[in-house]
Amino acid sequence: MALTPEDVVNQKFTITKFRDGYDLDQVDDFLDTVVEEIRQRDAEKQELEAKIAELTAQLEERGPVAADETIVVEAPVAVAPTPAPAEEAPAADGAQRPDAIKSSAMLQMALELHDKYVSEGETTRDELINAAQTKSTQMVDDAERTARELVEEAQKRRTDELRAHSDEMEKLNQVVAELRGFESEYRSTLRSYIQSQLRDLDSSPEPLVRPEGLE
Repeated sequence: MALTPEDVVNQKFTITKFRDGYDLDQVDDFLDTVVEEIRQRDAEKQELEAKIAELTAQLEERGPVAADETIVVEAPVAVAPTPAPAEEAPAADGAQRPDAIKSSAMLQMALELHDKYVSEGETTRDELINAAQTKSTQMVDDAERTARELVEEAQKRRTDELRAHSDEMEKLNQVVAELRGFESEYRSTLRSYIQSQLRDLDSSPEPLVRPEGLE
């Protein structure tokens, strides 16, 4: 389509909802149309300038023109002025209504609060999970340390009891050995004494007077 300055001035865009400005797709499409039109006009302008230069060169080669000679020059196509860049046209309604602005602001505030609460909830969740994991790890470590301490204490007590029992058994064995040695020595001494008394009794002379009570 042929683009005129009036088209640029009178171009209307749809007002977007929930945010200020115009519809980006419509603006982009209109700017694309403006760019294509400007490029087409530039191409036509360059083509006309080339034709003018060619005709000027031909006139210079032919020299002065006679009075009765008619020069036929192809009429150039009218070139419209290059349109200025598109400016934002005023909104169809002039401005958004206060209730629409209020609704948009409330919706924006609700979205921000929603994002804030979601972010805080995720942060709190991560903190609780990390705290629970830390506490669980600490409890497991404490339980393992307590178990190791109990096992080590039980092993130490068992070792001490076995050592004490071994020492007591060694003492008892020593006492038994001493008692057996004393018994053997006592038996040997008693046997020697009895045998000595018997020998003395056998070797002694018979008494002349019998003791009283043996008559």
